[in-house]
Amino acid sequence: MGVQTAVAAPIQVSGIGVITGQTVGVEILPAEPGHGIVFYIDGKSPIPARLASVAHLDRGVTLANREGKTLSIVEHFLCAAAMAGLSDLKVSVTGAPEMPILDGSAQDWLKLFARHFELQRPKPSQALSGTVFYRHSDDIVLYALPDTHFKLSYSVDFDHPDLNGRWVRWDSQLDNPALITTACTFGYVSELPALQSRGLALGASLENSLGLIEAGGYSRPLRHDDEPIYHKALDLIGDLSLSGINPLSLKAHVFAINAGHSSHVPFAKRLLKAVKTSG
Repeated sequence: MGVQTAVAAPIQVSGIGVITGQTVGVEILPAEPGHGIVFYIDGKSPIPARLASVAHLDRGVTLANREGKTLSIVEHFLCAAAMAGLSDLKVSVTGAPEMPILDGSAQDWLKLFARHFELQRPKPSQALSGTVFYRHSDDIVLYALPDTHFKLSYSVDFDHPDLNGRWVRWDSQLDNPALITTACTFGYVSELPALQSRGLALGASLENSLGLIEAGGYSRPLRHDDEPIYHKALDLIGDLSLSGINPLSLKAHVFAINAGHSSHVPFAKRLLKAVKTSG
């Protein structure tokens, strides 16, 4: 894990929520070993970043506690924490019940961590007992094979000329983390009016979201090749972090085909069982 140096005062950041368009304030403090990453709504109502806290997975991860408090869009923050090797944090959230979207990726969170903590990339330490397989539907599958360190292959077949039958592969020991951490959240431009009529995506903008044009192309130039697919990988790392295990510590090659939050999370439950029973 990262070296969580003492912080004299809470690390503070604020921004808008992509769902509500409202302001969100966040304060971050290091926590004692074993505390895990726990979100505190209005500084007092805890929601552990764990699979048991998942409430729903509609266009993002929403966590909830027994008091009925919720927090959405936690996956980008959790991906950044995983990349930074940070496993024990107290995260107080005020304002809208979602994490601020910032630039739509994980890079702003990672930069924030780098300014306050001595970061350390997780080392391969968690072996699998065998192959882990999860079929969500005929065309949505995830599986993991034992390997020497964490690798990720993500394949998509979207209704978009540039994302039809495409895939990326990322090796935690060889490839640049920025391929994943800088990849921005995305959605079809044509869906935006319908989403906003439902009270969703009210904070979406060209600064924090990449628009997919169904006929081809995007609302802005890509930050790098295959950015949308790398964002799917970002989401997967954040979602797998809800297992309480840093995905980058896994000795596994994870394959995801046409997956998303609704399949990432049940796959994470199966993956966790395999790690627990490994020698």
